[in-house]
Amino acid sequence: MKENVTEICEKLDNLLLHTLDLMEEKVVTTIQLENHLRDGHLELAKARYIQGKETVGMLRVPQDTPITSLFDLETSYPEHNEDETELNTSSLPRFSINLKDKEEINKIQDPLKWFGVLVPQSLKTAQKRFQESLYLSARISDIGAELNVISKDFEASKEVKNQLVRNSEGESDRIAKLQGEN
Repeated sequence: MKENVTEICEKLDNLLLHTLDLMEEKVVTTIQLENHLRDGHLELAKARYIQGKETVGMLRVPQDTPITSLFDLETSYPEHNEDETELNTSSLPRFSINLKDKEEINKIQDPLKWFGVLVPQSLKTAQKRFQESLYLSARISDIGAELNVISKDFEASKEVKNQLVRNSEGESDRIAKLQGEN
């Protein structure tokens, strides 16, 4: 019994350490996301300043055609590997954002063309910053999903540990009672 409690305590410690690593990664990635979004907005402001506030704005977005994304969001659930004893990843979703195929991209009008043929470099840079922020958002979602799975695994392991401790305490009380009778 002591070995089982010890193994579960080690598993709980490992889960907590992994949680701290993931939380640190999430904070760092969130800061990167904020920086990319801030830089993207600043580049948009530069483009508005260069071209004028009338040429870069929502009034230039076409209202008659549907707006289609250049990216695809895919959610996958990886197969459970026998090697992964630490974490149940079968219920862990993975989010990936991919640029669409070249054929599909050719059908979609590049959003930069909405603002003219010769757009300023700052507008192109803003587009790149916002695209990079999409990838970071997917990574933050992956980390959040993994944190949720770890939290559930932690609670389940904690419950098993509490049961084992209660059972061992009950057995020690019974042994003490038997020794008191002798």
